Amino acid sequence: MPNPSPSRGLSRRRFLQATALAGFAPALAEAASPAAETRLRLRAETLPLRLGTPGQPESRMARLVPVDSPSSGMAVLRAREGEPFTLEIENRLDQPTSFHLRGLRGLNTEDGVPGLTGAPIPPGGTGLLRVPARQSGTFILSPSLASHVAEQNARGLHGALIVEERTRPEFDIDEVLAVSDWRLDDQGRLAEDFNSRRDAARVGRLGNRLTANGAPAPGSRMVRPNARMRIRMINTSNARMIPLKVSGFSAEVFAIDSTPCQPFDPLKRTVMLAPGSRIELVLQAAPQAGQSGAIEAKIGEGIPIFTYRTEGEPLPPPGRTATLPDPGLPPAIRLQDAVRTELSITGGAGTQPADADPAVLARLFPDAGQIFRLNDGKVGGFGGKPLVSLRRGRVLVLALANRTAWPQVVAVHGHAFRLLHAYDDGWEPYFLDTLYLAPGTVARVALIADNPGRWAIRSTIAEHFAAGMATWFEVT
Repeated sequence: MPNPSPSRGLSRRRFLQATALAGFAPALAEAASPAAETRLRLRAETLPLRLGTPGQPESRMARLVPVDSPSSGMAVLRAREGEPFTLEIENRLDQPTSFHLRGLRGLNTEDGVPGLTGAPIPPGGTGLLRVPARQSGTFILSPSLASHVAEQNARGLHGALIVEERTRPEFDIDEVLAVSDWRLDDQGRLAEDFNSRRDAARVGRLGNRLTANGAPAPGSRMVRPNARMRIRMINTSNARMIPLKVSGFSAEVFAIDSTPCQPFDPLKRTVMLAPGSRIELVLQAAPQAGQSGAIEAKIGEGIPIFTYRTEGEPLPPPGRTATLPDPGLPPAIRLQDAVRTELSITGGAGTQPADADPAVLARLFPDAGQIFRLNDGKVGGFGGKPLVSLRRGRVLVLALANRTAWPQVVAVHGHAFRLLHAYDDGWEPYFLDTLYLAPGTVARVALIADNPGRWAIRSTIAEHFAAGMATWFEVT
């Protein structure tokens, strides 16, 4: 499987104060920005949707629905950098929920991880999420209550938040492409086998129907010849790694993990999206009408995700793509005096068919929340001791060891990190907040602990998160 990390130089945004909290907490009012004036209201609710052909039965899906512009599709919210706003989320589900803004680093008390920061929104309750909007980029608003995230995300309870730059780059089209998958039964309904041990102990829940923006793929649209498009791609699936290839149009990577970079051509016009990751592409349409371009998932012989066709009078030929503002992260991290620790991931099932037998899994893992173990059980969850505690400004070098038979996707909250070379003799020229780990591999990352608080280190694979792949570290 290709490495989902880019292979060219990217930079990472310096810590900027922002907020992301689901539910009420005593610190919420203290942390709120007094300048917050705009309020965007959302409802988390279930609704019946037909996912298969017109004659097939409906499924019970979940959506974040904008109160002022209801829709059955995925919610896409827009704000402007430097203009604070508040998200008000009413929970109309029959179970508690919570939300985290993936990619938006901010105050720890507002990170939205129940058990560590914030509290769940109970059924019938309302949560406020106040965002000072000091960081531009593409963010995922996703459920974060470990015991319910697998079901809620699989039903579609997620949205996208775009915080536009103060001075917006000129694009003819600027839109989100959220890619995911549904697991449908033979009747065309959403399979409701959420949090099964078989999924949790292996790769996670994989669907059999790819989707684009909450609808069956492929989507399509017409564009003017010479159109320049900013496509904000995010992976909202529970577990699927999705390699996406562009054909027909030229493509450049513009940003990754909510962070700008110097535009570059991806290898073979292909990028890898791990669950919870974000990559922005600039697509350049052909100068003639009647030309086609596509984004397809490189699965099997290729599955179309979104198609484009040029139509109408050509737009003026565009100039060179302007880069986004410099995020200002330091060009180097001093490793000499770093605090060093390891996070070893063990557990899960084997790869043989017999290893997936439900009786075997029930015997091996009587507690479905402890399928994966971290550092032989010395750490794990958000209620025990931290993986490491370090003072603000120190450098942390974290060795991530995947000693399982399945891929792991590890996210670090509140910080950006460098991916180090094998012998600490350098690092990849980009910052990340989410890292793919192939089975049986070890990767080392380095970060500057510049953001005080209690921060999650956890899987973005929903079933692994619920099955024990979570811990935390502390910056004092």
